[in-house]
Amino acid sequence: MTPGIRVSDKATTRILTIDNPGKRNAFTGTMATTLLKELDRAEADPEVRAIVVTGSEGCFSSGHDLQEVLANPETAGDPVANAAFARPSEILTPVIGAIDGPAYAAGFILALNCDLRVASPNARFCGVGAAIGLVPVGGQLSRLLDLVGYPVAYRWLATAAPFSATEAERHGFVTEIHDGDDALEGALGLAEAITSVSPSVVAAVKAGLLHTLRHGSDAGRAAEPHLAALIRSLPDGDEGVNSFLERRPPTYPDRPAELHDQIAEVLA
Repeated sequence: MTPGIRVSDKATTRILTIDNPGKRNAFTGTMATTLLKELDRAEADPEVRAIVVTGSEGCFSSGHDLQEVLANPETAGDPVANAAFARPSEILTPVIGAIDGPAYAAGFILALNCDLRVASPNARFCGVGAAIGLVPVGGQLSRLLDLVGYPVAYRWLATAAPFSATEAERHGFVTEIHDGDDALEGALGLAEAITSVSPSVVAAVKAGLLHTLRHGSDAGRAAEPHLAALIRSLPDGDEGVNSFLERRPPTYPDRPAELHDQIAEVLA
């Protein structure tokens, strides 16, 4: 089978599967470009309420194909070539990583930039940069601090030593360890919980939290009433209150197609 990114849907969740099992799901050829395109396509689709990124055959991703890196070493730190791996943290659709086996190098960066990470017990993580003479990029020197703090981030990156799903969960990097056949099952369960609530509020929550991380708590606090006013103009609030009073599950509409742009305008 040709290496690539497989795309499937389960209800309102888009599943993107890294599929190159012969090389432990290494990114080769146009795979990174395809992943970026599919993330953006899902972000633009109001019917997609969550994205799950996973790997095929018990492996998340070993990173870039090293033979290609040796042939084109300048791509290793190129932000354009690596845009796909940081993209989950830049879009407002929630992204969950379902991680089995190794998530190394670019695979680690991709997992790092997901909003949540569900791992199977055999998952392993590694930021390999120091071991192969490359500065860790893609959020490893920035976003990682928001998740685990300085001492843990420094040890993981300065030693370039693999660490287990148990250690990752202990430090809050992994949201949960799914004790099942694979992490995808647990990730889809988490996605179902997210997709059952208001997708417009979920988008505002992610935007507000990221805005606070980037600009500080004062900026985040100032943004809250503006985000609330934007969402109040939608039918979601009425549906939520009415469903509660009528003792029935809420049925929230898809987010408006222009909502992500409106949120960006509010935060600007």
